Amino acid sequence: MNTWSSTASLRPATVLSYEKILLWTAGLLYVAIAAGAMLRHEPWGDEIHSWNIAKGSVSYADVIYNSRFEGHPPTWYTIMWIISRVTHNFLYVQVVHLVIASATVFLLLFYSPLPLPSRLLIPFGYFFLFEFAVLTRNYAIGVLLVFCICGLLRQQFKYKAILYYALLLLLSNGHLFALLLAGSLHLYYLWWNYEQYKSTKGLAGHMVAGLLVLLPSLYFIFPPSGGALAVPFWLDRWNASNIIITIQSPIRSMIPVPAWWEAHWWNTEFLMQWQAHHTWLKYVTPFLAAAIVVLMVSLLRKSRKSLLLFGANLLATALVSIVVFPLGCARYAGLIFIGFLAAWWLYCYEYRTSRWQQRLFNVLLVVQIVATAIALSSDWNKPFSNFNRVGGLMAKVPVGEKLVCDYWGLNAVAAFTDQPLYCIDLQREVNFLLWDEHMARLMKLPHRYADGATQLFQQGLDGFWMISSGSPAELAKVDDLFQQTYNVALTDSVGGAIEKGGNVYLYRVEKH
Repeated sequence: MNTWSSTASLRPATVLSYEKILLWTAGLLYVAIAAGAMLRHEPWGDEIHSWNIAKGSVSYADVIYNSRFEGHPPTWYTIMWIISRVTHNFLYVQVVHLVIASATVFLLLFYSPLPLPSRLLIPFGYFFLFEFAVLTRNYAIGVLLVFCICGLLRQQFKYKAILYYALLLLLSNGHLFALLLAGSLHLYYLWWNYEQYKSTKGLAGHMVAGLLVLLPSLYFIFPPSGGALAVPFWLDRWNASNIIITIQSPIRSMIPVPAWWEAHWWNTEFLMQWQAHHTWLKYVTPFLAAAIVVLMVSLLRKSRKSLLLFGANLLATALVSIVVFPLGCARYAGLIFIGFLAAWWLYCYEYRTSRWQQRLFNVLLVVQIVATAIALSSDWNKPFSNFNRVGGLMAKVPVGEKLVCDYWGLNAVAAFTDQPLYCIDLQREVNFLLWDEHMARLMKLPHRYADGATQLFQQGLDGFWMISSGSPAELAKVDDLFQQTYNVALTDSVGGAIEKGGNVYLYRVEKH
């Protein structure tokens, strides 16, 4: 076996002064760009939804209970809950997220054995600088943990196994797709451990330890049976498009260039959008997706362990995508890219990659940088979401008059005014959204707005004001009886958000 870089994990990956200058320049430039972009970014629904749950949970036991309905394990919720004990300002969550993203990039730059050009390009790609940095979600912490495990595997110290399994536990409890990455990394670890020690007894011990560490995350990933996101919810939503989206996922993971000409470009991919106008592309994209997978395999072909890591993660992710959770969003497909980077990181400890392989891969990295430029420039010039302006709309309600919101509008109210509000469709006051049994029932009600308004008018009100994230047309789709039964007048709104559901509307509701 060629172990040309087997000591790379014991020291920074570069020793030449000019390389250090390049790496430090890249690292500091990344932090500066990410920080500036984050300050200009308006948090959208999912970002503040998790934050509302964390700060609205009184105790840590509460946040564990509440997060179960989301289908997300508790690693990120734990971090946010700790922050919420100090402040309810979402800016501090963004600062912590920036630190996590920056630490990930510095690990990649200074401690990975990847070729220098790739290390300099990767941080400025779409996933590292936008999806897993500017957007404050539970993905960046997973990427950091993946890289920590990659750097740890080739080191030798007394408590290595304990630290490895602790990192594996945290990673598996970050997200469903993070669990798949954790399992794939553990397959690599099992193979590598057996190669080193040739012990079937030790191999069996690590297999059992891995199962004990990975299985608890399933408790959080599968929501309670009464919740809105329980298994029947996903089965009811299944259709054949899951297969098509899964086939396209390698393109979304490596060429995440959005449809820049669209107002709501986020979570689009330009080739996929062009297919609507150029039918011939529908026959080309499967071959392009296959070519991307072949490129990744060719880069890893000398190491069966790395191929196992990448292949297991790709196949497991594809299976989940087909059955329940399609990879239609860029952030989901991006974790295929992260799985490849982990496999390539470990591969480069043992083997060199050829120049043509590196150059071809670097071309794709440059394409990702183009995607970053599109995303950051649009997010800089246009509001990603208008939820942060909900306070201005609420201030227009005359003093003493009744103000309510709908279920989705509460996301903005709770995050940016830090106060509970009466929800017309839930018919009660709440301070954060939860995909619990109440939401499960709500989704089955055909006239939840009309029913809620009727209940309010029975209290003797002449009229009330309502904050919503739904336009008049969207409200009509949810409840066609609401605007027929009552006079629902749009009095003000803040529009133009990049994220489709990121606008806010103020309505005056009165009897006919």
